Amino acid sequence: MLSVMRRILVAFVLMPIFSTWAMSESSCHETSKTIKPDWVKNLDYSISDYYVGVGSADEHVSKNKDDQVKSAENNAKLHLVQSIEVSIRAENAQSTYVNSQGVQQDAYSKRTEIAEEVLRGLKIKDQWIDPETCAYYTLMVISKIEVDQSKHEKAMKNRLDKIKLLLVDGTNYEKNRNIKMRRKYLEEARSLLGETDFSGMPEELNKETYLRKILDALNQIKSEAQKVKGRMAIFAINQDGKLRLDVLQKMLEQLRASDVLMDRLVGECNSPDTCINLASERGFNKLALLNATSRIETSQMGALKGTLTISRTIYDIDSHKEIKVADTVSAQVIGWKSDELDWQSAAVKAMQGFK
Repeated sequence: MLSVMRRILVAFVLMPIFSTWAMSESSCHETSKTIKPDWVKNLDYSISDYYVGVGSADEHVSKNKDDQVKSAENNAKLHLVQSIEVSIRAENAQSTYVNSQGVQQDAYSKRTEIAEEVLRGLKIKDQWIDPETCAYYTLMVISKIEVDQSKHEKAMKNRLDKIKLLLVDGTNYEKNRNIKMRRKYLEEARSLLGETDFSGMPEELNKETYLRKILDALNQIKSEAQKVKGRMAIFAINQDGKLRLDVLQKMLEQLRASDVLMDRLVGECNSPDTCINLASERGFNKLALLNATSRIETSQMGALKGTLTISRTIYDIDSHKEIKVADTVSAQVIGWKSDELDWQSAAVKAMQGFK
C-alpha cells in the first residue's frame, strides 16, 4: 500500500514537469502559421518604396524565447542595413574575443547600432515561426523616403558641426596668428554654409546668424591686414647666440625709429625662411632681417676686442627673394674680460651706420 502511495505521489510531483515539456515541444506548433510567407521563401523579396530586411534565429540560439526573438530582429536589422548600403565601420580586429562566433556577433551588434542613426522609422512588419524547426523569422521594413531624409539630416548636422569648428579656428587669434590661415578657415565655412539646409535640425541659430558671424570675422581680418598694408616687418637673428635678448631688442628699436613704416615682430626666428613665414602669417609683404654675429680677439697687451657685425637684408614675402642686397655695418668694444664687453653699446654704434 505504501509503495502504491509513493508511486502516486511521485507521479503527482512530476506531472507539471511532463506538462511543461509537452508544452515546450508543441509551443511553436500551436502558435505558428502553417503557411510559409513569401518573404521567407523568396530571398529577393521586396516591397515597393521600402527597404526590406529578413532575419531568422534557430531554436538552439537560446532557451529563452525572448532571446531568440531578439536575435531574429537583430539579424533582420543587419540584413536591412546591408540592403540600403549604409556606411558602416568594419570590425577587423577583435582582440578581446577568442572565438570566431563571438567576434562575428560583436561585429554584427556594433554595425547594427551604427546603422540605427538613420533607421528611426524602422518597423517590424511581420513575424513567423517555422512549425517544423521552431526557427523564428522577422520581417523589418523602412520607407526609402525616411532613410533618405534621415541621411540628409545627418549630413547637414555634420556639415554644421564642421562650420562651427572652422568659425572657432578662424576667429581664435591666440590659437592661430596666421592671418591667411584664419581667412582660409572662414572662407571655407562660408562656402559650406551656402550648401547647408537648416530645416529639420534642432538648431537655435539660423543660417543668416552664422553668415553674419562669418562676415564679421572676415571684416576683422581685413582690418588687421589693412593695418600692415605697405608696412615692413623687422626681425633680428642672433647668429652665434652670444648677444643677449635685450641687445637684439635695442637693435630692432633703433631700426624701427629710423622708419615709421617698420613693425618689430615678436617670435622665435632663427633662419631667413622662418622669419619670412612669421611675417607672412601676420599679413606683411616685406621683411627687413638683421643678422648679427660677434667675434672676440685678444690683443698683444692681453685686452679683449669684441667686433659686432650686423647685416641687413630686405626680402619680398611672397617670392621669398631678396629685393635689396645685404648691407653690413660693424662696431668694436674693448674689455679685459668677456663679461666686460659692452655688446649693447656696440649694437648702438653699429646700427647708427645704417641709413
